[in-house]
Amino acid sequence: MQQKGRGAAPYYQNPIPMMNDPHLTNLLAGCRRGEVQAQRALFDRHHERLLAVCLRYACDRPEAEDMLQETFLAIFRDLHQYNGQGAFDGWLHRLAVNSSLQYLRRRNPLRFADDVNDLPQQIHQTTPHASEGSPEAVLYLVQRLPTGYRTVFNLHCMEAYSYAEIAAQLGISESSVRSQYARACKQLRIWLEQTLVHHP
Repeated sequence: MQQKGRGAAPYYQNPIPMMNDPHLTNLLAGCRRGEVQAQRALFDRHHERLLAVCLRYACDRPEAEDMLQETFLAIFRDLHQYNGQGAFDGWLHRLAVNSSLQYLRRRNPLRFADDVNDLPQQIHQTTPHASEGSPEAVLYLVQRLPTGYRTVFNLHCMEAYSYAEIAAQLGISESSVRSQYARACKQLRIWLEQTLVHHP
């Protein structure tokens, strides 16, 4: 697969330009002043989209919610660093990714299986119906990948990080990144084919 860089189209869509959203400008000002009501409003406005990011890196929803909590702690801590240049959505998205990676490093240091055959070849639990391309079904399968595979897959496929950027981010070789990404794709393809067979 062709190597990508972060100049490619990002995962998030329809970013909100800071200068075109006076309500957001006022909301961020309130958050910087430590106003609880403003912080709650910012959470309500963005938590669903950021939870969707965390879910891709987590093994289940409870872990994703922990990642989301750490994401918002980072948002309120670092909000002074956002100067209005660039999309606020993009800034939040990067914080969600970085917070998720930090969570994984701290709670479960990234471990990479030696071979795709170490992974279960069958998904025994009930999966969402995948024959209609359900995003829930794909997310469920991504969450079944080992932490390392899942992380590399997300960073390359969803965030458009290059192999070299992932290697630097995770502290592993570029060849290992390529291998893990290929194995993750292979395993997802196997599971998707099984799911489609079981749910014609």
